[in-house]
Amino acid sequence: MSEPDPIFTLFDTLDRWRHFPAYQLERRADIFFAIYIREVVASFTETELAEVIIPELPIKRDLIWPDRPTNKSVKLDYCLFAKDGSKVYFVELKTDLGLRRPEQDEYLSRSVEVGFRAIVDGIRQIVLATTARLKYHHLVSALVAQGHLDVPADLDDFVFPSPRSGLKQKLAEINVAESDPPIEVIYIQPTASGEDRCIDFETFASYVERHDDPLSRAFAHHLRRWTTAAGSERPR
Repeated sequence: MSEPDPIFTLFDTLDRWRHFPAYQLERRADIFFAIYIREVVASFTETELAEVIIPELPIKRDLIWPDRPTNKSVKLDYCLFAKDGSKVYFVELKTDLGLRRPEQDEYLSRSVEVGFRAIVDGIRQIVLATTARLKYHHLVSALVAQGHLDVPADLDDFVFPSPRSGLKQKLAEINVAESDPPIEVIYIQPTASGEDRCIDFETFASYVERHDDPLSRAFAHHLRRWTTAAGSERPR
């Protein structure tokens, strides 16, 4: 008797566990979407995309709700960039339509209104206030690579191998670039909704299965299974 394929076992486990009340499939499956997301979004938008993908992009909360000053943030699942700098794509993943929240739709809509330059400036403000400077430096570097932040040439030397004296002054020299590309919001979700720009799981699967490898085949198969609502199948 042959051993079960560990890749299929992995996805089959995700498929069974997604039906449990507190299990969040999208938090476990998001890395698999990330493997293909650049290819899928590029085709969907007919846009050549930069290599950089930023996960969990922080959006300063008081940009969305100005009456609540804070350095805390809400998070965007994926941020992608047109290679020519002409647009930024905010991509939100939902593996269960029942998890779409009006508050989240509101801050995504509001993000489009405030603009990407304001969002980057909000990140700059968070960088000045945070104690998680090593991780935020990776975010800063990604934004520098896309031309949205300017930093001192020797900033890396003040951050690594560990933050040293003078870093706070160096961080204060970070400037937001003038570029302010428009934002387009795209949802990836089990089925499309008429009012939003959506990539449904059937469409996503059609791109994934173009790759003839065990991971891609298993993922495409389960994406189609995940178009049915969690909890709606008989236990197995």
